[in-house]
Amino acid sequence: MTKTKISDLGSSVCVDDQNEKMIPALGNGAAIPGELCAVDPANGRVIGTKVAGNGNEVFSGILMESKITGTETAIVTDIPCKLVVPKSSHGYRIRIDNPAATLKTGHPVKFGANEGYAVKTTNILDPGVIGRISLEAVTGDTVVEINWK
Repeated sequence: MTKTKISDLGSSVCVDDQNEKMIPALGNGAAIPGELCAVDPANGRVIGTKVAGNGNEVFSGILMESKITGTETAIVTDIPCKLVVPKSSHGYRIRIDNPAATLKTGHPVKFGANEGYAVKTTNILDPGVIGRISLEAVTGDTVVEINWK
């Protein structure tokens, strides 16, 4: 089954809520829960994180689901939201660009060129690795479950 929604994996971005730290922010009308984000200091809105050289190289946390819009809808501009600050070895459900291959448990992922999305990497020693797949992902998946590095 292709996984394209956080709800295909579970009900929350956090796999296990283990006293996670949250950062308050405001929706930007485009970011969807599970995206890798930062907070724009100019207006307090979330912005998607990209790899260096493509803008938005900062990272604050993973956008959490909203009680108002749920797990699959962009959080409306200026509506309060939260980013979870990932902790090492904790599990999270995040957005990923189509892996175009099966990613087995332990496969590394890193920040991608598309705002808010991770990508697979074939270099297990890549210094940009942010986590490792904890549930197998297949071609067509746009959400994955990872253990943070």
